[in-house]
Amino acid sequence: MDFSKISDDFAREIVREGEAYLGGQLQIATSADQRAAVMASVFTAAGAALAAGVITIASSKDGIGSFPVFFGGTIASLLFLAGASCCVKATMPCDFWPPGSEPGNWNTEIVSGANLKDAFGEQSSHIQDKIDENSRVLSRNAGWFKWGARLGIAAPFFGILSWLLFTACRFIH
Repeated sequence: MDFSKISDDFAREIVREGEAYLGGQLQIATSADQRAAVMASVFTAAGAALAAGVITIASSKDGIGSFPVFFGGTIASLLFLAGASCCVKATMPCDFWPPGSEPGNWNTEIVSGANLKDAFGEQSSHIQDKIDENSRVLSRNAGWFKWGARLGIAAPFFGILSWLLFTACRFIH
């Protein structure tokens, strides 16, 4: 960015606003990771509990007679676990740019005796690149979280629907 036509104060404000924006993205990312981790825990617990119940039913002497419950529970359990997997994927470590820069990154400008406004222009371009990369990461992880939430929320409904369908089929025959 060419900062030659703006005041020093304006150049500083542009850099400050960019750093603030990166800080906001970092807060959003941290909150999103926490939300996804909590949902992954809930969906894992529900899926594991249902899987244990299904195994208990399957191993009982009336297990074959309980096929609708077995099938519905299996469907719900698998959807809960798939939802948990998507939520975990959303929390996996990835490249993310925090605000600020390392002092050593300014060495080229220091050695060359660069003009402060020119350095601000380069820094602003660098900050914009960081913001763009962070936005891509946030969008990708939000997509994983949305799929995980959808699967986890749908799990009990599909489990009940499966149970109802198999129960109805038993009475038709």
